[in-house]
Amino acid sequence: MNQNSVKIIGIKDKSRKDSYLFDLNHADGLKRILNRDFDEWSNFDGWESISAQQWIFSRALEVHRGMKIDIKCDCCEYNVFIQSDCEKIKKEQCFGKKSAYLIEKVVDEIVLAKERREYDGTYSV
Repeated sequence: MNQNSVKIIGIKDKSRKDSYLFDLNHADGLKRILNRDFDEWSNFDGWESISAQQWIFSRALEVHRGMKIDIKCDCCEYNVFIQSDCEKIKKEQCFGKKSAYLIEKVVDEIVLAKERREYDGTYSV
């Protein structure tokens, strides 16, 4: 994933002119899921909210297709997002950073699935 693909913006931040803006408040049930412990919210396939899964997956597809997206959270005034490793994201409180982490993971899965299909027509290794 390109480092500039996803930007997290706070309440007082401005969206980039060349990107699409998405507000976490419009993602039904997402913040409720992201407010749980890391083991629960990071288990994307285990979410009970299909609409929250679809929101993350749609953003991942957009990023995979080369779009730049800005995700507006309402938990920060200003936000500087630097790609986090797994240990840092476990302690993170920002819903925007958590959603960016999930989007990155889903993009990685999309790329891997595409490579596997092109290799032998299946998802198996």
